[in-house]
Amino acid sequence: MTSALVGRSAELASLLAACHDGSGELVLLAGCAGSGKTTLLEELTRRLTAAGALAASGHAVPGAGPFRPVAEALVRLAPPSLADDEQVCPFRAVLARILPTWPPGPASGVHLVDPVVVLGEAVLALLRVLAADRRTVLVLDDAHWADRDTLALLEYLAGGLHDVASSIVVAMRDDQAGPDGLAALRRHPRVRTVVLEPLRPAEVAVLARRTVGGELPPEAEEYVTRVSEGVPLMVTEVTTGLVDSGVLVRDGPAWRTTRALSGGPPPSHSALVDGRVAGLTPRVRELVRTAAVLGPELDPQLLARVAGDVVEELPAAVDAGLLIRGPAGELRWRHALTCSAVLAGLTAPGQAAVAARAAAMLDGAADVPRSLVANLYARGGRPVRAAGLLLEEARDAVAVGALSTAHEILGRAAVLAVGDASLLVAITVERIQAFALATRTDDAIAAAAAALPAAAGPDRSALAVAAARACVAGQRFDRAGHYLALAGDPNDPRVAALAAHIALDAGDLERALASATWAAEQAGPPDVVCEALEVVGRALRRRDPAASTAAFERAERVAAHHHLTPWRIRALAELGAAELFGSAPTGRIAEARALALDAGMLGTATALDLQAIAMTVGAEGMVGILPRAGRCAYRAGRLGLTGIRAHALMWIARGRVHEGRTAEADPLLDEVDRLVPSPLYRSERSHNQATDAWLQGDDDRAVRELDSCIAVLRDLPAAPPAPVWGEWALLRTVHDPGDDAPRAELRDSDVLVQAVNRAALAYADAVAATGRADAAALLAEGDRLLAPHPFLRYRFRVMLVPRAVDGPGDPALLREAHAWLLAHQEVRMARLCEAHLRRLGLPVPRPGRYIEPVPPRLRALGVTGRELQVLALVAQGLGNVEIAHRLQLSRRTVETHVSSLLLKTGATSRDDLPAP
Repeated sequence: MTSALVGRSAELASLLAACHDGSGELVLLAGCAGSGKTTLLEELTRRLTAAGALAASGHAVPGAGPFRPVAEALVRLAPPSLADDEQVCPFRAVLARILPTWPPGPASGVHLVDPVVVLGEAVLALLRVLAADRRTVLVLDDAHWADRDTLALLEYLAGGLHDVASSIVVAMRDDQAGPDGLAALRRHPRVRTVVLEPLRPAEVAVLARRTVGGELPPEAEEYVTRVSEGVPLMVTEVTTGLVDSGVLVRDGPAWRTTRALSGGPPPSHSALVDGRVAGLTPRVRELVRTAAVLGPELDPQLLARVAGDVVEELPAAVDAGLLIRGPAGELRWRHALTCSAVLAGLTAPGQAAVAARAAAMLDGAADVPRSLVANLYARGGRPVRAAGLLLEEARDAVAVGALSTAHEILGRAAVLAVGDASLLVAITVERIQAFALATRTDDAIAAAAAALPAAAGPDRSALAVAAARACVAGQRFDRAGHYLALAGDPNDPRVAALAAHIALDAGDLERALASATWAAEQAGPPDVVCEALEVVGRALRRRDPAASTAAFERAERVAAHHHLTPWRIRALAELGAAELFGSAPTGRIAEARALALDAGMLGTATALDLQAIAMTVGAEGMVGILPRAGRCAYRAGRLGLTGIRAHALMWIARGRVHEGRTAEADPLLDEVDRLVPSPLYRSERSHNQATDAWLQGDDDRAVRELDSCIAVLRDLPAAPPAPVWGEWALLRTVHDPGDDAPRAELRDSDVLVQAVNRAALAYADAVAATGRADAAALLAEGDRLLAPHPFLRYRFRVMLVPRAVDGPGDPALLREAHAWLLAHQEVRMARLCEAHLRRLGLPVPRPGRYIEPVPPRLRALGVTGRELQVLALVAQGLGNVEIAHRLQLSRRTVETHVSSLLLKTGATSRDDLPAP
């Protein structure tokens, strides 16, 4: 007796159209239990595959872990070799968390971005690669059993599939409430829903005939139509039940009834299943009931571990209509309702006995989900053991970024752990940490407040420290201090490190430094040592840059030794800032970004991209960093990182002014104001207008605009020591050398921690010293400080031209600047150089002289035409002096180009530079 797809041609056509359309979309297939969703999905997959599409199936299972259906489908399509694809590579560590065959990355840390959003971006990138050659479709069943994080992922994917040649078909029951995420998914404006309505009478008759393989008498067709209510599963079940009970018997090629079918209630599905179970031998009956206790996903190997050899006995359950063989020959329940009906036929003590025996047999098996064993323990009368396993399961969920699922698991664990105080505290600490990762600081505080009154001793300290750490992460420093006071042991390194954070935020550098230094010197956990050293480095950054750098370097070494990737990234990022200030070796930001990508910390990597832009603008120019700033802004927008997107848009606005598209700058800054309404970003408008005025040769207006910009920054003492301070002091001095106030203000401020500001002060002092013997030394000092930043060096030196500090405009330097600026597309600054050269009565070099075609592989790294010329001569073995002579550049300029090439290519020495 077999059934086939009947009465679903319109729905199948709709699904096929959605899967073959040019743009991707997510389609929900909704219907009641038994409406034929699985059968329809199998037919859809078969037809898609026959048409040449890539189609893979996955299904949700209660308690099977987060992202199960998506991972099951993707693992069939995405071999580990795809991890090296250029588009997928940034996401490989994220995908490795759900694809077990992919090489894993190091553990990630605090999430700057909702992990589901990051995973959504990763899946979209993978689907773009998979769909490059042919249409790709994910077919996901039983979404009503999916966890919240899976549904949140599907909701995110629904909004991003429109530009991907991929579709996702998701089947769900609509006859039960299901998780909250299903309702949100159904309401999504980009989700289309296909509903499976009951079969019409004629379709019921066709399905009933196919079920028994012959014609039915009219009264039997009418009876099946009435009691099945058009549900395909019930059509086949009722029809089969009539045959099994002898009401329908063969009469040649057709069937006839042996008694009247009118009157009496129709048989329920449970009654039909009970009858089939009763007809089994005792051994097969035991196997079927044990399988039902194990859950709706039938796994014969798992069943064999609990009940012994099943190979010979299970086919009898297939003959009885309880199990079926799938398309690949695998055994599975005829329907999820069949499993539920078998389970309902067991008494509560009977279920508990089977569950307890199964839990004992499966506990500790590495390939068995902890959630399954925990569920069996809970039903078998050992709730505390169940809670312990759920705690481990929650930690696994956190590791893959499924924070909502982790919260649900921990909630169940807390209920089961009642009576075991220490376990309850461990569960609560994990909940607090999970809330902190999700930036749900109020929830973390509430969880701590509920647990602390009943806790004592080490349990109380653990809760208090976890709550304080969550408050520090959420910038709730006052509240963090309250919890630290409850921890009860100020000599605990964890407490001292957190106290140092709180003091640093309060501006009490001495107390922060004392607490952090003490904590760093104790034999505490390595992550606490790293945390303390970070505070030491930040507290010393302005007063003792060398000691600050030493603290961060030690933190990086400790983190690397103990494989604490998040702390190592933080230390390297801090060293990158020190590099920007001129007090640390180069290359730390690139190293930190690579580690962040390896760990799947995409938000952190995007933040580091932004920091790298600030690091390299001096070497690449304001126009040169535009492509990277654009990519950073786009990625930050996709990930919901409003602050990072705002800062990236600020860089883009600056670049637009420098490339002559000034009208586009203000709309970009308008968006910045909407994203982050901060005075710091508002000062950018004045800075851009000052730059525009200076590039037009209007120094008077430029000075007025810079005055407005600095007036805002004076009221923001915690703002970064931006180079605009030095630019302001320099241009004010060039404008009026007799006015000492700007230089005095700069000299007395802590913004001189920034090397660019120190260079600007040296240049400004040189202007004031024009005609004196020390002017040349001051210029040389500015040049030395800006050797790694040729764009800023040329910018400041061109500002000096009206005062002719080093002679009548220094024609050699102007020509050198002109060449560099043209090679880096800094057209407006190049024109300003041309204007100065013409005013001095000097010839203007032809622009084509500086153009050099750059191979794509080097152009992708940001290598310019002039840098390519230098690279070619380095490859010939020439030294810097020889290269300078050959290209008619200064030796310092060649050194700058070589440093830039090392930074862009990642080479550690000139011998390691790639061939041109």
